[in-house]
Amino acid sequence: MKLKNIVLAGIAVLSLVTLAAPTVYARRDSHNVQTDHNDMIRSSQLAKEGYVFRLDGMDEADGGLWSQPFGQNKRDLTSIKTIHKIIKNHVNFKIYRVWHYKNGMQYKVTSRSGQYRGWIDDHFIYNKYSLDKQLQPIIYQERKVVGSINTKYPFTTNYQAADLKAYRNDLTKAGEEANQLTGNKKPIALKSVRQVKGYIKHHNDNLIPTLLWQRVK
Repeated sequence: MKLKNIVLAGIAVLSLVTLAAPTVYARRDSHNVQTDHNDMIRSSQLAKEGYVFRLDGMDEADGGLWSQPFGQNKRDLTSIKTIHKIIKNHVNFKIYRVWHYKNGMQYKVTSRSGQYRGWIDDHFIYNKYSLDKQLQPIIYQERKVVGSINTKYPFTTNYQAADLKAYRNDLTKAGEEANQLTGNKKPIALKSVRQVKGYIKHHNDNLIPTLLWQRVK
């Protein structure tokens, strides 16, 4: 199974965070959050993203798509052979439900045709646009900001003046890059930049853009 580095808020894991390595953001359980429950707000937010998510990194031990989330009486709805076919064919999915449990999150996903539907662990899914070459300059600046905040300020928005200035400068660069794009890439990039600006202000995990959900290449 492919391993992914998840940027966490806990001080105990801050040593794992590096900007040089492929990093997956915003798929963590918020501190002090109730576990084993549906997150209706996040479910609604992610559903609006549409069919931009793809599966990756699953092996025999992980199974396929499940009928129920973690902690429930779940069963596999798809074989691992089918999952590998889905990954190979780059089938797009939409997330429409989010389930928190003690050690993370799971998503209920559906393909556009409705042929494939079920629950999946958060670290087996990524935003397909995270691999888009035109968006890499924006993603780079955003990763710098989010990675630094989660490392230096895991539980606070009381930033040092120099750091706050650097974050704003990085997002200004990201915004300039985004405005040079055309087609559907431009609104995707601009929305992502706005979300990171919101993250700086509120430090809410739900504001980290899914554009930063990346697979290990």
